[in-house]
Amino acid sequence: MSLQRIETLLARKLSGEASVEESKELLLLLQNHPQEQYLSELLQDYWDHPRTQDNGSEDDLLDTHFNHILETATSDLTDESNQKQKASIFSISPIIKRLSIAAVFLLVIGISWIFYSRSEKFKFNYGNEVYAKPGAKSKIILPDGTIVWLNSGSKLYYSPKFTDTIRSVALEGEAFFDVVKDAKHPFIVHTSGIDIRVLGTAFNVKSYESDPTIETTLIRGLIEVVKKNQSLASKVIVRPHEKLIFNKEDNTLTSSSINAEAKYKKEASQASVKIISKEIAIVAIPQSVPDSALTETAWIYNKLIVDGETFAEFAKKMERWYNVHIVFENPDIEAYRFHSVFEKESVEQALQALQLTASFNYKINDNEIEITEKK
Repeated sequence: MSLQRIETLLARKLSGEASVEESKELLLLLQNHPQEQYLSELLQDYWDHPRTQDNGSEDDLLDTHFNHILETATSDLTDESNQKQKASIFSISPIIKRLSIAAVFLLVIGISWIFYSRSEKFKFNYGNEVYAKPGAKSKIILPDGTIVWLNSGSKLYYSPKFTDTIRSVALEGEAFFDVVKDAKHPFIVHTSGIDIRVLGTAFNVKSYESDPTIETTLIRGLIEVVKKNQSLASKVIVRPHEKLIFNKEDNTLTSSSINAEAKYKKEASQASVKIISKEIAIVAIPQSVPDSALTETAWIYNKLIVDGETFAEFAKKMERWYNVHIVFENPDIEAYRFHSVFEKESVEQALQALQLTASFNYKINDNEIEITEKK
């Protein structure tokens, strides 16, 4: 019911029909439903800075759904005087009215499609975008003082109205957040599959488009995670020294599959695994290991760690770290597993170090690296 009411009030606000009381009600509802604040900000910004449509087929969608949107925008005008007011509005400016409501509809359709299409890359209209190129990292201080470290090949988006109500950012790739505490302005990180809400804390988020999972690792504080598109679903609480894994693929996460990977780590032990759903699991991480030595957070200390991952998995990290592309001649080589730490080594030095524990050859041609079987 609250979500429908938000949609109604938002449509009325953007079409210029919301009363003072309705505007106050909308503000209160958005404060109680921060996940909807994100869409509200995007719609408002889109409304203030209109774009042209490249696809003419949108006109057909508009004609089909116009009456429904019109009813949404005016559904609260039920008493006689309000009905007269509604008739007056139509008689004064029917074309403007139609365009206003139509624009609201197109915004909702367009942005919903951006949010919910798994096959489409993120396209946020946040106004501010920070990009860490492959092979490089960036450090950003947000307007509230929150510090963000961006790993290579990552993008962070945030609104010019960042500190107004909800401190909202969107992430493609990997970032470490040290969030300034502000109970009145919750901090939300949006990824392709989950939303992460915090007050003041330090945590890492890894959400690369090519990875099958999204991971968030909490160092201190407390965060809550909700699956995108399911704002009414139960929130998952993550505590310090825990890592939440969200599976973007169809296969189901299980304790055995997670422990099967954990056994290859140097801190080899049966990991404490809590299966929340078929898509979400929480794994305990060692409390005795400093942040600089954790696989999940060592990158902000300029360390590239491989701790039991397969060569194929580590190759993805190397590609981002060194801005290269790695191809394997033989699937058997992809299954090799390594334990090592790299800091200032070049990509060739790193490959030479890996050769000390595994048998393979490599060939470097500019940014292309071919891994072959040793004859």
